[in-house]
Amino acid sequence: MPPSSPSQPLTPPPHGTGLALVTGAGGFIGGHVAAALERSGWRVAALGRRPFAAPWAEGDLHRDRLRALAADLGRPELVVHCAGTGSVRAAEDDQDGARRRTVGGLEQLLAGLSQSAPAARLVLLSSAAVYGEGEAPKDEQSTPPNPISAYGRHKLEAETAALSSGLDVAVVRFFSIYGPGLRKQLFFELYRRLAAGPETLLLGGTGQERRDFLYIDDAVRLIGLLAALPTGARPRVVNGGSGRPTSVREAAEALARAMASPARVEFSGEVRAGDPRVLVADPARARALGFEPEVGLDEGLARYVAWASAALEIAHG
Repeated sequence: MPPSSPSQPLTPPPHGTGLALVTGAGGFIGGHVAAALERSGWRVAALGRRPFAAPWAEGDLHRDRLRALAADLGRPELVVHCAGTGSVRAAEDDQDGARRRTVGGLEQLLAGLSQSAPAARLVLLSSAAVYGEGEAPKDEQSTPPNPISAYGRHKLEAETAALSSGLDVAVVRFFSIYGPGLRKQLFFELYRRLAAGPETLLLGGTGQERRDFLYIDDAVRLIGLLAALPTGARPRVVNGGSGRPTSVREAAEALARAMASPARVEFSGEVRAGDPRVLVADPARARALGFEPEVGLDEGLARYVAWASAALEIAHG
């Protein structure tokens, strides 16, 4: 179970089985989504490679597992697809395996839904990596996808498959999600290194790379809004971000402050391949749904440090 809960409950199940399926429920975002759905009155089932405290089918996604789950529990009304390769670096290191997990798994899910739950709403978690490079804030209509990493290419391929499937699909392109439970990516790595008490924290890149950080509770609320859209409603693709640019230097220094670390943050100037200079959302479509982030970066990092201090077995201070 995730270590924190959204500030507002999600929409309860409208009718029928009240069953929601969460793929990748043993992961960071999937675990928070599954817990929020349970608190909101949904029956939750899980598919994935990591265990979860709910009816759970272990293993890679396959249409037969979905068919068996529907036979046992009923047809899901909502499916939130959180499974797949979880990082740009992992996708670059093993492109064939990453594509199999991200695209192949999604194709199996689509086939299973077409057979076993064709009326279900599918919320597909995608990534801002589909936009690739560019200085302007990203928006869903006028910014054409142009991924520069294998991770982004796989996410775009998955989007295309889902949106052309004939199923009821909503896609959310998340930017930089963080919060309690995160055990990878920027803030996790920075926390581990700062906890060791260095005088200087040397990072790759220039520090001027700009990102759009969104706290996990806000991300879950946006997923809930997409889950509650009327059947056939638009938009079908929504950015999941705050619209507030933060440089990597500012983010690293904010985490150091939250940890009361005196470390100086410095940058090597070496830019990693596939790492765009700017990934900042234009969240106009999300705002039109009534979404507005509630947790700012300083508050979110304070919560993350409080969780990490208790959960990660890394002393700091």
